[in-house]
Amino acid sequence: MRWNELKRSYADRIEAMAKLAPHELLGVDPGTPKEQIRAAYLQLVKAYHPDGSDPFMAKHNQEVTKLLNSAYQKLRDVT
Repeated sequence: MRWNELKRSYADRIEAMAKLAPHELLGVDPGTPKEQIRAAYLQLVKAYHPDGSDPFMAKHNQEVTKLLNSAYQKLRDVT
């Protein structure tokens, strides 16, 4: 696989994740208590944090972390 094809597939994955609803992105059901939303958010951020990954995946993980932060902010403000 060529590097630019690999990069494109990661871009497609980020784009698909951006289209998900905040609950879907964090993997929780609507109406989930704040404590469980926070726990799911922290678990995902820990898994995708750019500092915990190799340099190749750092950019991808940085974008995923931005999406997770945005989803958590939306759910935190609503519930």
